[in-house]
Amino acid sequence: MGPPMSDDANPEIGSLSFLVIEDEMISRKLNVLALEKIGATNIKTVSNGVEALARLESADPPLDVLLVDLSMPEMGGVELLRHLADRGYQGAVILVSVAEEETLAVTEALAKYRNINVLGSITKPIEPQSLVEILARLQ
Repeated sequence: MGPPMSDDANPEIGSLSFLVIEDEMISRKLNVLALEKIGATNIKTVSNGVEALARLESADPPLDVLLVDLSMPEMGGVELLRHLADRGYQGAVILVSVAEEETLAVTEALAKYRNINVLGSITKPIEPQSLVEILARLQ
């Protein structure tokens, strides 16, 4: 048995495909680093909701988990969630924002109402342990 990748690494997380949807380059890189730290290996990134929808349509196999930033130019997270609901997206969603927790909670409730599998929400900057806890909710 080789050495573990890190204390937080989870082999199940390594089998999932992730899409980080974040317009700020530094935040995007930090999100990817946090995912890598917990064992994720299949990580794609886009900078807004329009790009995310295009990537989702071409993804084969489908993407398992989307990390969605709520405030982005062109198409923000809330509008993206509406499109995901309209397309019947079956994967999981983690909301990411610097927004107040109340805003995240309302957005999360709306997404769940539209039958989107929202695992939870994280405020920036993302802590790897928070990701582990939220991903533990995957069924």
